[in-house]
Amino acid sequence: MASDLVPVFVPPLAMVLGAAEREKARPLTETEVLEIRDRSGAVMAPPEVAEQMTASRGYRDVEPEDCWADWHRLRVEYSGLGYLPKFVLCVLGDAAFAKTARALLGAESVEHEVRGRDERMGTAFRAAAFRSDPSLTKRDLAAIDRHQSAVYFLSKNFGAGAALSTARRMLALGARLLDAGGTAMKCESSGIAHGRARWRALAKRGDDEALFHAFVQYPIGPVRNDYYTCGLHLLGTPDLVASKAALAGKPAASGTLFSSFALYLLTECAPGAFRSGHRFRLDSGAPPYTLRWEPCRGYDEDDFFFNSFGRYRFARR
Repeated sequence: MASDLVPVFVPPLAMVLGAAEREKARPLTETEVLEIRDRSGAVMAPPEVAEQMTASRGYRDVEPEDCWADWHRLRVEYSGLGYLPKFVLCVLGDAAFAKTARALLGAESVEHEVRGRDERMGTAFRAAAFRSDPSLTKRDLAAIDRHQSAVYFLSKNFGAGAALSTARRMLALGARLLDAGGTAMKCESSGIAHGRARWRALAKRGDDEALFHAFVQYPIGPVRNDYYTCGLHLLGTPDLVASKAALAGKPAASGTLFSSFALYLLTECAPGAFRSGHRFRLDSGAPPYTLRWEPCRGYDEDDFFFNSFGRYRFARR
């Protein structure tokens, strides 16, 4: 039946939008994105044929019904304008650890830099302790304070489609470094620090929920009356933000709200099924939130914290 057919853009809408943005040498506006969608060529195909085309193409095209928001999932990759996410992790150790880490990372062909003792590390790791469930123990903090080497290791830049596999690799690589004598781990790309035991436990699990707890810092704020997450760009999704008003004066509730929705996106929701303007509630008895997509704000575009995929804002209406 015709009602079962879905639009497939030929050429893919992501390629058309990317070409238009390169021609203008600036980000497209929402109006421009929607106008380009409306005049682009598409064929109607059965869902199974559309899925086969997606598989042969190697990526999921922009969702036409969520075009403005979903375009940002692919915008930097297909326009060449802007910055894709990149993992930058820091692991501390003693003097001997520097040599061990250099050999391990070199064998894995991972970009890295080895530095000596840095007196600022104690303050930096304490400030980045996981807000929702701190894992830096007294033993971890003592090891941080007496560290003699700081090893930074970096991923390549990646798009949304490669985010989870890249995150999984970096989580596992961090655990190997801790097993080799590292003492604590800090993700410079989201401002979150973990103790040795927590990181190794998350790496042992290695599922999408473990990636969320390893790399996403929350709740942050209030900043201009907002609470928000930082780090979901490393998992290929928008970050989350809620105002004090949306939280009904209960900022402590933001942690549960953010983690519940993020884990829903990562572990339950089919790719592309959740769209800007859809609703979400914590349970059947709770009032719903409407989530609307907006650009990332508060960080420069070349900041490691910047989320090129944008963010979802929780609202009561």
